[in-house]
Amino acid sequence: MNNLLYYLNTIRLRFTNILPVTETGIISQNQVKKEVWYNWFERTRLTFLVASFALFLGVKSPWYSLPPEALEAFDTNLRIASAGRVIALLFALLAGAIAFQFIAVFNWVKHTSRGAQLCAPTNVTHTIENCYRRGRTARMLFWSGLVVVLLFPYCITTWSPTVAFLSAAYYKQGVEATHHVQRNFPKIQSQWKQNITLSQPEPIKSIAYFSIEDSRFFQMSSWDRIWVEGFGYSNNFFAYIGRGWSYAVAGLVISLMACYLGLAEQSFNALITDLAKFLPWAGVAIALLTLSMLLPNFIDRHLDTLYAQGQYRPVVTISRILKTCYPPLQGDTEFLRREAEARFYANRSEPDAIEFVKGLESYRRKDYIRAEDYFQNALAMQPQNFLVREYLTTSILNQGVTYFNGPNSPTNHQTGLAIERFERALQIFPAHIEALYDLMLARAANGEFDRSASAARQIIETQEYPQQSNLALLGQAYLHNSWASYHDGKIEKAWEQYRQSIDNKAWKESGEAQE
Repeated sequence: MNNLLYYLNTIRLRFTNILPVTETGIISQNQVKKEVWYNWFERTRLTFLVASFALFLGVKSPWYSLPPEALEAFDTNLRIASAGRVIALLFALLAGAIAFQFIAVFNWVKHTSRGAQLCAPTNVTHTIENCYRRGRTARMLFWSGLVVVLLFPYCITTWSPTVAFLSAAYYKQGVEATHHVQRNFPKIQSQWKQNITLSQPEPIKSIAYFSIEDSRFFQMSSWDRIWVEGFGYSNNFFAYIGRGWSYAVAGLVISLMACYLGLAEQSFNALITDLAKFLPWAGVAIALLTLSMLLPNFIDRHLDTLYAQGQYRPVVTISRILKTCYPPLQGDTEFLRREAEARFYANRSEPDAIEFVKGLESYRRKDYIRAEDYFQNALAMQPQNFLVREYLTTSILNQGVTYFNGPNSPTNHQTGLAIERFERALQIFPAHIEALYDLMLARAANGEFDRSASAARQIIETQEYPQQSNLALLGQAYLHNSWASYHDGKIEKAWEQYRQSIDNKAWKESGEAQE
C-alpha cells in the first residue's frame, strides 16, 4: 500500500511539473507555487495573440493592389508596400513574443534548479519580461509603429508618384465610365448601340493635389486638405488600398490595448503619461512633414514670378531640384510646361520636353492626331514619363471617340477605326477602364459580340483590384457577356449572365470572371 501511494505521489509531482504557468498561492501559511491552467487564458495574453494574428494577416495580405500589366508598362513597382509588410512582420513577432512570454524558457526556468538561479531580478529573462510586458519601451515601439503605418498613404502619394498616378487614373476612369452608364442606361442596355454617344476622356493634369491656390488655404476650414491631399487620405488612394494595411493598423491598435490591459489599475495613468511623452515628438514629425509639403508650393509660386521676370536659368535650376525633393511635381502639367519653356528660352532645351509641350498645344486645339505624334516622340525619348503616356493614351482615345460619334458612325468603316484606336490605347495604357468600356460598346455596335464579351471580361478583371467595384460598370460587362452567349445560341448561359448583370449575388455563381 505504501508503494502504491509512493508511485501515485510521484505521478502527481511529475504531472504538476509540466503545467505551463504558475501563480503564487498561500496555503496554511506556507507559500507554494500553485499551477493553474486558466492563466493560459489571461486577457492580456489573449489580446496580444489577437494582435499578433492581425499583424500576420497584414503580412500575408497585399497592402496595395494595381493591375500588374500596368505596373510593368509604366516601369514601376510596389516596393513601398512590401516595406510596410516587413514592418508588420516585425511587430507581429514582437506581439507574439510578448504573448507567449518565451514560454519554453520560463517553464525551464521555473522547474529546474539551474533555472531557479535565473529567476533573480537581475537575470536576462526577467529584464526582457519587464521591458516588453510592462515597460514603456514596448508601448513606445507600438505607438511609433502605428504612426509609421498610418503614414503609408503619404509615402505612396509623395514618394512613389507613378503608383499615385495609376491609382488616381484608374479611380477617375472608373468614375467616368460609371457616369456614362448612368446617363445613357437605356441605350447601353439595348442591343442596338449605334445611337450611343461616347464621352470625350480627359487626362489627369496633375497629381500634385496639395497646392496653395490663394490665401483662403490658411483658413482653419481649409486645413483638412493637408490630411486629405497632403498625407494622401483621399478617395484616389483608398480606392486601391489592400486589406494588409487595414490588418496592420488594427493589429497595432490591439497591441497597444494589450499593453495597457497588462497594467491593470495603472493603465489610464500610463496612457496619459505615454501620450504626454509621445505626442510632442509625433507633433514635431507631422509639422516637419507638413512644412516639407508647404515649402515646394511657396517655391513654385516664386518660380512663376521668376519666369514672368525672364529669369529662365534660375527657373530651370530650381525646377530640377524641386522635382527631386518633391516628386509629385513630376506629374504636374503646368510645372513641366513652365520648365520646358524656360529651358527653351535659356538655350538649354531638351528634345523630349519640347515635344511634350508641342503635344500639349496640339491637344489644347483638339488636334489629336498631331498631338499623338508629339507625345509618341516624347515617350520614345523618355519612356518612364507617366504623364506623357497619359496624354498619349487620351489623344488616341479621343480619336476613337470622334470616329465613333461622327455622322457616319453606323458604317463599319468608322466603327472599325474607333475599335482600332481603342485597341492601340490599351497597348499603351494596359487595363485602361474607359478604353475597355468604349471598346466593349464599339465592338457590340459593330456586331462583334464575342469580341465585345472579351472586353467585358477584361473589365470584370479590372474590378478585382479596387476596394469597391463599380456596380453599374460591372452590370454592363455581364450584360454584354449575356449578349454574346445569346448570339451563340447558349440561352441558359445567357440567362445566367443576365442575372449577374442585375443581381450581384449571382456573380460568384459563375466562373465568368476567371475565364
